[in-house]
Amino acid sequence: MDEKITGTPMIEHDVGVPQLLSRARLIRRWRHGSDSFFWRAEADGLLVPIRKRRKVRYRWLDVFRFEGGLPPAGGEEAYRADLMTPEEVAFHAELSRDTILAEARRGSLPARRVGMQYRFVPDEVARWIAQWR
Repeated sequence: MDEKITGTPMIEHDVGVPQLLSRARLIRRWRHGSDSFFWRAEADGLLVPIRKRRKVRYRWLDVFRFEGGLPPAGGEEAYRADLMTPEEVAFHAELSRDTILAEARRGSLPARRVGMQYRFVPDEVARWIAQWR
């Protein structure tokens, strides 16, 4: 396996970090998903499963790619946190859900995509909110 992908060290080698994620763990991370969601993503080649007997798992690297790309250098740990929904971001930013989604579409608020859903890295949200204060 390559040690580097696009200049970023492979994160699977980090000590103490689970190497493979279950569907249940990803549903908790994204607050979104179902068996049919995973089957479609796998069939389309968007999410690469690792199968061992009846167990299906996913690598962090593949999860990050599915969400829209690798984390910035040094941001791997922050990007492993469970993602926030637009409603949660709106609550913390004291803005409407529609405003949060508009900012994400505009690109001023960094967002991840899980299928058609927008999700947000808590550290990125905190940094974005701090710009306004």
